[in-house]
Amino acid sequence: MDTETFEPTPESAELAWKCEDYKGKQMHVCTQRRIQENTSLSGHGEQWFFAVRITDQSNNSLPDKDTSATSDSALFYTTQAIAEDMGFLRGRELIDGV
Repeated sequence: MDTETFEPTPESAELAWKCEDYKGKQMHVCTQRRIQENTSLSGHGEQWFFAVRITDQSNNSLPDKDTSATSDSALFYTTQAIAEDMGFLRGRELIDGV
């Protein structure tokens, strides 16, 4: 059976949120490594996922329910940089209403 465990990124035990401004809003993205205990996967085995939340310029959460998202659990990204880029892309989609 495949199981998933989550570990903090190797740089720090604390989750690090990165922020970008877009169309008068702020996108906050956090990436985290997911260790997939699946022996059928080849390669280095690192899998990354993201979480994104949108705030106003005062860093206050917005009341709309569509102001946060996480990456699809069925997908994974092979590097932290790719997961982060995809998090910001998803944040722009949330702001644009896509």
